[in-house]
Amino acid sequence: MKQRLFLSVLCILFLMYDAIPRFQIDLTLEGAFFSLWLVFAIMALGGNLAGLFFDRTRVQSMPEEDSVTGLRKKQYSR
Repeated sequence: MKQRLFLSVLCILFLMYDAIPRFQIDLTLEGAFFSLWLVFAIMALGGNLAGLFFDRTRVQSMPEEDSVTGLRKKQYSR
């Protein structure tokens, strides 16, 4: 999965590197399209970088008292 995210980041950076010198931001339809394209490219880049740097499959460690017995204590209300 890390390889896919890294490849996505590289592709997005290449597309931004190729596209940014070609367009100018102005008040035309082309400028509006480029502005939206740039916003979505930055969002895609941020999402892929977040997925690359923050692993969601981290194992949460159990508290010491639970790891000794291997069973969780039942908690009752009141």
